[in-house]
Amino acid sequence: MSGSIGSQIVSFLFPMGGQTKLGLLSLDALVSENLKLPSDVTKYPVEDGSEEISDHITQSNEELSITGNVSASAILSLEFGSDCKTRLIDAVTQLRSMHKDRKPVTVVTGLGQYKDMAFTSMSVTRSNGKNGGHWIDINADLRHIKKVSLKQAQLPPDKAAAPAKGKTGDTHSPTNKGGASDEPPGGRSALKSLQNYNNKNTPLGFSIPKGPFAAPGSP
Repeated sequence: MSGSIGSQIVSFLFPMGGQTKLGLLSLDALVSENLKLPSDVTKYPVEDGSEEISDHITQSNEELSITGNVSASAILSLEFGSDCKTRLIDAVTQLRSMHKDRKPVTVVTGLGQYKDMAFTSMSVTRSNGKNGGHWIDINADLRHIKKVSLKQAQLPPDKAAAPAKGKTGDTHSPTNKGGASDEPPGGRSALKSLQNYNNKNTPLGFSIPKGPFAAPGSP
């Protein structure tokens, strides 16, 4: 009976595959391991048979929750006593260092490795209960970071757009300060035709001068 209990304790403290590691920190006991695989599903109706249903389901980042313990005394060590708090202090220091660095970490458990995980929440609890304050309880929530890489592709020459020529908005029409043209409606040809007509129908020796003029008898 005692051998069975002892094997259960060793299996609890050292899960299959080795000791649990939370980034830089090695846990003496893994209490719980909770992995979430969330997805975002559309809330709108999808037409049946028109398209792939997977287009309306987006895979979200994995989330991991770890609960474990670190003891004041090393397991299978001869160092015991109420003053052996060095391991607890070192554990808290390592947790603070990972929190400050804000870098992805790797979590190792008996189920495998979780790479590129970032802390979303972390708590440390130490109580003076039946363990006498010789243990700290660690609760950590992590989220997986998806990484992508950008690739540059060269556009074929026949697909490349030709460079634009000239200046945008450029015009060659003469305008005055108000933006209106100096020419009368109809252009110069209409004014010249009017002058030629008047010259042909006036008495001999009299011609209408070109340019601005006033009709005879006008004030």
